[in-house]
Amino acid sequence: MIFKGRFRTVRHKDHVVPAPLPRPLLGHSSCLDIRAWPRPESSGPLLLVTSPKKTGRAVLRNRFRRQVRMAFLAGVEPLLGRTWVVWVRPSRMAPPLDSISFQEIETQLQLALRRLSTPDTP
Repeated sequence: MIFKGRFRTVRHKDHVVPAPLPRPLLGHSSCLDIRAWPRPESSGPLLLVTSPKKTGRAVLRNRFRRQVRMAFLAGVEPLLGRTWVVWVRPSRMAPPLDSISFQEIETQLQLALRRLSTPDTP
């Protein structure tokens, strides 16, 4: 993800969502739906943040996107050498966007990134 010279947010057609969606990295009780899949043709992780109109007004959706981006930038170190697309959106059971705190977003995103960065060896 290149942003301000070093990271860049995902734009339209920068990624391909796999046909069977990957499973969420967190459980149903979390307020974020975080999914990730490998992307072999690029270097470094990419961030995709979606917040549909039914989750709130434009001001709340933009604030949610900024908070997720800042939380991702704060905890992206384990993924810097790997090529992943990380997709974050509010879950179906999420409270309204104005009641989700930045600390909650940061905690859940760091937990998901830690789960993603651990190898799948038995």
